[in-house]
Amino acid sequence: MHVFKKVSVNGWGGGALRLLHLLLLLLICIMKTTCQYVKDDNKKNNEFYTAGVVEFRPTLSGMSSADLLAEHLKAYLEIITSPEAEDIDIMVFPEGSLNNAFQLTYVPSEKQNVIPCSSNASEYAEFLIKLSCAARDVHKYLVINLSEKEDCPSPAEDPRPCATNGLNVYNTNVVFDREGRVISRYRKVNIYVENKNTTLEPEYAMFDTDFGVRFGHFICFDMLFYTPAQELVNRFGIKDFIFTSLFYSELPFLTATQLQHGWAWGNNVNLLAAGASYPKSGTTGTGIYAGSEGALVTVMVTSGEGERKLYKAQVPKKGMHDFSSTTEKEKVEQPILHLLQEEKKPNHSTGRHLDGIRLLKDPQIQNFDSLLLEAGKHIRKKICEIDFCCEFVVDTVAVDVPSNSSVYKYRMGMFSGSRTYEKDQRNEIKVCAVYACRNEDPESCGELLDGEFQSDIYFSYLFIEGKFPKAPKLLIMPSTLDADLNQLSRDEAQWKYSPQNVHIDVDIWLNGERRDLMTFGIYANYYSSAVVTEVMNRLMMLCVGAGVLYYKMFENI
Repeated sequence: MHVFKKVSVNGWGGGALRLLHLLLLLLICIMKTTCQYVKDDNKKNNEFYTAGVVEFRPTLSGMSSADLLAEHLKAYLEIITSPEAEDIDIMVFPEGSLNNAFQLTYVPSEKQNVIPCSSNASEYAEFLIKLSCAARDVHKYLVINLSEKEDCPSPAEDPRPCATNGLNVYNTNVVFDREGRVISRYRKVNIYVENKNTTLEPEYAMFDTDFGVRFGHFICFDMLFYTPAQELVNRFGIKDFIFTSLFYSELPFLTATQLQHGWAWGNNVNLLAAGASYPKSGTTGTGIYAGSEGALVTVMVTSGEGERKLYKAQVPKKGMHDFSSTTEKEKVEQPILHLLQEEKKPNHSTGRHLDGIRLLKDPQIQNFDSLLLEAGKHIRKKICEIDFCCEFVVDTVAVDVPSNSSVYKYRMGMFSGSRTYEKDQRNEIKVCAVYACRNEDPESCGELLDGEFQSDIYFSYLFIEGKFPKAPKLLIMPSTLDADLNQLSRDEAQWKYSPQNVHIDVDIWLNGERRDLMTFGIYANYYSSAVVTEVMNRLMMLCVGAGVLYYKMFENI
């Protein structure tokens, strides 16, 4: 006789089903984790990573601070989750385009190992939590800039006075990893006309990624100073950088992408730069740069209300395609051959109207030692000041223009001296360059004409050689600009950098003929006012020696 026993779902059979279900879930989890490890390992071995930078137009008025934040956050999240962002490893948003001083948040340090999306802590603002969740949901590294609050430290930690509300307010970069964890926090060191605090000691921000790249990051005005930006290159050896900015462009040498391009090229580092977009106030400039290979993508919005747009590129990892180790004695930049051909697009200026963008002017431009260029002339000119020299070789051709037309004039000039910014901030700079002027007056250089670009000169040959004194803190970079405020590509301008015993020889020359130049030259930032060179040291030794000799002669009389 067969006895059939009904097995209850709540009995052993139900337990077996639950066990089987758990085993299946465990298997799926293991497979998913294994796949993720394989995927991450593949990313480390890839020759490139995919980066995205956002040119973002902030809403400036017409809403409450809470509504402004909500509107910005909504736009951020739409970009983060957009189909265009699907293949991106790391995405960067610009400075000053999320919250303001009325909508602050605490931000955990990377040492706290906090995922705001999973945290029960109540001190983090809702927008910070949502961005942490977004990074986790799309499984991407996310870099944002925000206004941060922190309780004032004790006088023993920081003796500086504190605000009456007991808070310090910082201009801060925050980096989330693929799980939404805060893995880096950086508070801006060099404040530019901002009602913000600074840390007692400068911060140096770095973080590692699962695709095998270590990034350093800093904010806007920091790029013009040795600490922390240049120090991250020289002291810490970082090769990939993130730059959030709300940058006010200045002609003829410091427009936003012109500086980004030059800084990345001069240091031969990768740079991911995201700019706030409001050209009417002079803020725009976003790009991705592969060191001395130039721009992979770059944009300057010169009209309208600005834009909210994601730009992306495959960035070559510096360890795999780094030619900077070729003899430092004489370095001519070498191409990565075919690897970047699909990404690079040469700039061809269209002479578009620039009336929609506000541009500042170099306050020292009238103090350059300069010479007006004449059309149809061959010019060879050398200008020196103590241990610094610029040599120009220029061939120009006259171009017929209507007699009543306003046309740009050009000067070739050099400058060696102190460059001031807002407040008491300054740098020592040395410049060799050809640059456009609104008329023949040196004070008009760096000013725009109304309407489309027009000049009565085109350059059939242009070569500049600079002899720069060595110094402990120094960055020498190309400074080029066409009529569309784009930089010349490495196919359009050649660069040679040759360190000698006590100076550095730098050459830049034009490839082909051009009629649309705004700036073409070499820009050297010596950072501090204490420019110490081998030549000056030797002169000092000679002076000391002469003084000793004079003393001995006097003693013998």
